[in-house]
Amino acid sequence: MDKKNSITSDRPPSYAANKLIYKGDFLLLMSYDSPRFRLQRRLIHQFYMENMAEKTHFPYIYAESAQLFKDIMDDPNEFANHAFRYTNSLIMTTVYGFRTPRISTYHFQAIMSLQEVASRLIVPGNLPPVDIFPFLNYIPEMFLGNWKSKCARVAEASSALFGGLLDRVIERRAKLGRKDTFADRILEEASDFTRHEQIYILATILEAGTDSTSSAWVTLVQMLTDQPALLKEAQEEMDQVVGEDRTPRWDDFYKLPKVNYLMKEVQRFRPVVPIAFPHALAQDTTIDGYHLPKGTTIVCNLSGLHLDEKKFRNPYQFDPTNFTGKTGPASAYATAADYEDRDHYGYGFGRRLCPGIHFAERSLFITFSKLIWGFDLSPAMDENGRPIKVDIDWHTGYTGGVTRAPMPFKSVIKVRSEARRQTLLREYEEAQNVFSTLDPCPPPPTTDYKL
Repeated sequence: MDKKNSITSDRPPSYAANKLIYKGDFLLLMSYDSPRFRLQRRLIHQFYMENMAEKTHFPYIYAESAQLFKDIMDDPNEFANHAFRYTNSLIMTTVYGFRTPRISTYHFQAIMSLQEVASRLIVPGNLPPVDIFPFLNYIPEMFLGNWKSKCARVAEASSALFGGLLDRVIERRAKLGRKDTFADRILEEASDFTRHEQIYILATILEAGTDSTSSAWVTLVQMLTDQPALLKEAQEEMDQVVGEDRTPRWDDFYKLPKVNYLMKEVQRFRPVVPIAFPHALAQDTTIDGYHLPKGTTIVCNLSGLHLDEKKFRNPYQFDPTNFTGKTGPASAYATAADYEDRDHYGYGFGRRLCPGIHFAERSLFITFSKLIWGFDLSPAMDENGRPIKVDIDWHTGYTGGVTRAPMPFKSVIKVRSEARRQTLLREYEEAQNVFSTLDPCPPPPTTDYKL
């Protein structure tokens, strides 16, 4: 996938998702040889590249993470929902210019509901296999679970929801002028895009980014609750670098390798997408003596790659020492000349590597390191005063579907000291200066986006 990425970066047909739901405009489903695919990837990469993260995005990462940990102090039992709010709000801020201030915010609830329905719908087995047996497309849908109508409802709700968010930006531009958001850039630099294309290049970022970072952070909470000794080791390193009067910053990245190892191990041990989205061959090729014709679908088992006993010293356990010595960010290894140098495949392969990798790594580091800096984690107790074992089993402790996340679990999350609490509160107050520069949160629409 890395060595032959020029011919392994296409997509197989996806009639239901690509044609019926997204009308060919969803970046993740586009063919590699599509000019629109390359243009959209370039636009996203330019906005989320490394120097943009340093120059533009960090104030939002620091501010939103300040609210994340303020929310956790106020209501630690809702830590998973707080994490999803954080990632959604951070991406909403950079894409549209307005926030998701609360879990109950309408567009947040609508997006989460839509993602759940759409991901459940396109899971293999839930729709007739029309890509394999095209004749099924001509059988009345009433005999096949009304699948076309279900796709049409998702398409209508999706276009209405994300179209409404774009309209909010257009209205703001007319009244107040431009801001440095991705939506503003699309409206200016991709004016030849249709409205549908504009809607879905923005929605691609929102849908792809919300689940991945938040699920990884919740997995960290799960693993550190299960293995508190790992937390103590990371805190010992943290306390030598960062005092109680400030929280970690990106400048601390190379001084905190154990946080970096935890980031990599979370993505190796429990990847958010365990089975990579299918690729397809753009031309005939031979792999390990097998002839594979053009159009062959390639499905990569990321979990399997991440359990390679030759590559990882302890593949079947959550063990950050699997990455000892790999002190750089994932982006440094993802583009290495030798594919054997890859740390993990959580960001994809080759020419479909996540274009937001620099942004995602920085967001992960800040939220991982702040958790370690500020909080102790321990298992909850049952009615007899015994620790409740956290279920980290891949089959019973995680959700199913295209993306995976920990099933609801309990963790006792407490601030390490009063001094750290006051530092977190101070940084939350300082974050209000950043929040005040953003547009007001959109009000609920007059028409609900229910499916």
